[in-house]
Amino acid sequence: MTSSEDLPEIILILSLICTVGAFLNLHLKDFPIPLPVILFLIGCSFEILSFTSDKVQRYTDAIQWMSPKLFFNIFTPIIIFNVAFDMDVYMLQKLFWQIILITIPGFFMNYTLILWYLASVNKLLLKTTPWLLFATILMSSDPMLTAAAIRDLGLSRSLTNLINGESLMTSIMSLIMFNSIEDINGNLQKGNNSLVFDILFELWSYFLASFLFGILSSKLIQLWMATVFGDDVNHISLSLSILYLIFFICELVGMSGIFTLAIMGLFLNSTSFKPGVEALLLEFWNCLSFVAFLMVFTFTGLLIPAHTYLYITFSDIYYSLNIYFTLIVLRLLVFLLMSPLLSRLGHGFNWRWAFIMIWSEMKGTPNINMALLLAYSDLSLGTEREKSQVLFHGVSVCLVTLIVNRFILPMAVSKLGLHDVTSTKYKSLYCTFQHFQELTKSAASALKFDKDLANADWNMVEKAIVLQNPYALSQGETTEHQKVKCLACNKEIDETLNIEAMELANRRLLSAQIASYQRQYTNETLSQSAAQVLVGAVGSFGEKKGEYMSPETIKTYSESKKLLAFIRKVLLNWVYNTKKEKGIPSRHCFLQSCHKIVFTNEFEYVGYLVIMMNMFPITISWIPELNDIYEHELKYSNYLFLTFYIMEALLKMAAMRKEYFSHTWNLFELTITLVGIIDVILIETNYITYTFEFIQTLIFFKIVRFFRILRILKLITPKLLQIIDKKMSHQLSFKYAILKGYIQGEADIMTIIDQISSSKQVKQILLRRIMKNTGHALKELGYLEYDHPEIAITMKTKEEINVMLNLAREIVKVFRSKGIIHKIEGSEINK
Repeated sequence: MTSSEDLPEIILILSLICTVGAFLNLHLKDFPIPLPVILFLIGCSFEILSFTSDKVQRYTDAIQWMSPKLFFNIFTPIIIFNVAFDMDVYMLQKLFWQIILITIPGFFMNYTLILWYLASVNKLLLKTTPWLLFATILMSSDPMLTAAAIRDLGLSRSLTNLINGESLMTSIMSLIMFNSIEDINGNLQKGNNSLVFDILFELWSYFLASFLFGILSSKLIQLWMATVFGDDVNHISLSLSILYLIFFICELVGMSGIFTLAIMGLFLNSTSFKPGVEALLLEFWNCLSFVAFLMVFTFTGLLIPAHTYLYITFSDIYYSLNIYFTLIVLRLLVFLLMSPLLSRLGHGFNWRWAFIMIWSEMKGTPNINMALLLAYSDLSLGTEREKSQVLFHGVSVCLVTLIVNRFILPMAVSKLGLHDVTSTKYKSLYCTFQHFQELTKSAASALKFDKDLANADWNMVEKAIVLQNPYALSQGETTEHQKVKCLACNKEIDETLNIEAMELANRRLLSAQIASYQRQYTNETLSQSAAQVLVGAVGSFGEKKGEYMSPETIKTYSESKKLLAFIRKVLLNWVYNTKKEKGIPSRHCFLQSCHKIVFTNEFEYVGYLVIMMNMFPITISWIPELNDIYEHELKYSNYLFLTFYIMEALLKMAAMRKEYFSHTWNLFELTITLVGIIDVILIETNYITYTFEFIQTLIFFKIVRFFRILRILKLITPKLLQIIDKKMSHQLSFKYAILKGYIQGEADIMTIIDQISSSKQVKQILLRRIMKNTGHALKELGYLEYDHPEIAITMKTKEEINVMLNLAREIVKVFRSKGIIHKIEGSEINK
């Protein structure tokens, strides 16, 4: 913004763009030209009109002050985070290796082919760095537009999530590579570091560090929203502010803010927030991302200078089309090369999926942002005409992709038969809608007998409630079930027994389970962590035939971690019990005295004190500067402490005799002492300097000296055992909550089993499975209550407290609706 006087123009333009964009999105959904292209043309029109009118020029100048870097930092974080947040992360876990294969080896294969193409047809005469950056622009995709393009096509859940995951990762990889190339180019020009060091540093900061920081940020957000910020307004303000705060912190310290936000969005889901808030947050983020989408494409038309269009020739248009179709061919070639591996991972892969993935890739916001950054960067791109061509080709390929793919993609899905609406599912949806219509009519019939409504025009009411069935069957179809022949006995079997109908019922069953767990979480009868595990366990099931939820699946998620039990056993048997098993004292006077000394508390605490004193010289020896200064003092202090350890070992041997060697901890202490003795012998005889590699051997002995500090572990063992016992108790409570939630979910499904399937045979199969799973889960829960009654009492108490608190909230809500208490008073009571 050049001055504060431009602020009214900025606000007016933003409001105008939002209004026009919302109107176009509402009324031009089925228009042949995509909305992004229309917005871009509107922006271009304003830019061209600015040369004919001073008033229009005033408004365009208010926008064109914005640098491409600021343009990128304002709008891109919102779009990337919202796309990641809206993804089915549980399904992505099933497709993880397919996505990794496509977005890492496949990405670099495709990138190499694009570089080869640009070098072969070097129309733009780009130098090395702009050449690499322009290839990155062509490589990227827009995950938001890609997700919107395939949302209503009826693709299978696996294919939809594979496309969305691949598009998100490709855009992130492209943005990271774009920034990395810029950083490496700047460092090489300054001559600061080598190329290998720069590449390794970029990998660490942009990938590993950003990944870890994204996980940490998601956990902190969950903690803050669950404990500190209890109001919906606070949730919204915190989520918006923390997003930009984390993004700019990452950019300042050299990490990838975009990758961090994507990881945050993937690790946050519907059960990450306070019950009832997730829907509000999702609507809020969808609104923000739509506004950002409107701004990006409209501002792009304004930010491209009008004189750019003066340099455009027919050969430029032909070159853009050539780039587009070449990208399609190269992407197809990559999928063909990787298809043998992709078909063996996840839920399989075939040539139809490859074809749809190629035509579903939409280019948009990331490509345009990078094109603006490249065109307006400090890199030497040549003349203004060459800069304009780079910007034109970067944007034109995006627009061509949006227009062409909009026409081809629905046709391809239809011709290849990838609609995930089978005849059985279509008829099932038809019957469900008919059942809904019957319930509506029966309710209207009951209201006819209401004396207050007797004089209403019921003919008009009945006409109004007759709704059009979106799943109406064609004339050739009937609601009767088709017959299929059994291959074994050649008898006709009802279609409801075939695999298609059963799989449809299984998928509806999984959806009902997820709805039950989320409802329990909303009612606060199920904890957040337990809800996440249950939803994750159900969501991890894909579309492979024969997959369904069972207690065995829950057991793998809820079972206590064996690592804690192993550590507890080691602490008890290896460390803690050593000082308790005193053995039988010897009859010899000296040995009996040693026994009394060794098993006194004073002797034990003196040993701990000496170990703590030994920590200081050991620490100093690892600091090179201090080690050189105090080398003589450190040498003799080591002798002194080693003498004490030898005396301690001798006293314990005299006191415990053969029993001394039966304890692992004593052998550990003795080994450290013996290695220390060897260390002193080798150093004093100067044998180490002639026979061994001096530095490596010295480091080895320093590490062994450092192990002496581990002897203090015996002192803190009781506290460690308390922590482990508390953690294991939490895990048992966690397992109890999961089993309880699973049983309640199965009970909820029993009430809607008639709506899940209309076939009696399928219902019987589902009922048998549900009863079997419920019985198994109840048995596991009974064993848990029997072995740990205190856990059952605690969890039942918490559950009843939450039930009563929810009841109290409902009472407050009723009082507010009836006007008994004011809204402010109700809010204070809820707090």
